[in-house]
Amino acid sequence: MVAFIIGFIIAWLWSDSFTHHKIAAECERLGGFFVGSKTYKCYAVIDSKTDTSVPPAILEAEQSKDEI
Repeated sequence: MVAFIIGFIIAWLWSDSFTHHKIAAECERLGGFFVGSKTYKCYAVIDSKTDTSVPPAILEAEQSKDEI
């Protein structure tokens, strides 16, 4: 019984990770994905490594204000 529970937990964690990676790949590649007759559209793909909390236009405006 313990082996079954451990196997179940491992399978659950693997399938959860696989699902997240598959959805992310479909959003980046196609802009959406479908499940049965429903289509889900991804409206933004944000890379946290390059994302900033302040839009670039505001940063540019602040830089030009500091130069004056």
